Amino acid sequence: MLRPYRDGRTRRIMELRLTTLTAEQEILMRATVLPPIDRWWPHLDIDFKHEILANLDAPLSTEALAEVARLCDATIEPGPAALSDSEKEYIRTQIEVVD
Repeated sequence: MLRPYRDGRTRRIMELRLTTLTAEQEILMRATVLPPIDRWWPHLDIDFKHEILANLDAPLSTEALAEVARLCDATIEPGPAALSDSEKEYIRTQIEVVD
């Protein structure tokens, strides 16, 4: 919106729009960032693979997160860690008989 100054010049007023996040969006915003999946999934212990494959939508357990951090020699912030859609797809393409 343009509004004229007293001397006739115009100025632009910035418009600020606020949105409210859903509870799910807030969780995702706070979610733990995992190292690239191709660095840890192939080397992950079979028990953790079974745990994750049992429910790809569930957050990773504290123990699984600790193993991912160990495999990648990384520090992973504590908190909810869920797989992204691309990570789930990567896992689906990597599934092979594990027993």
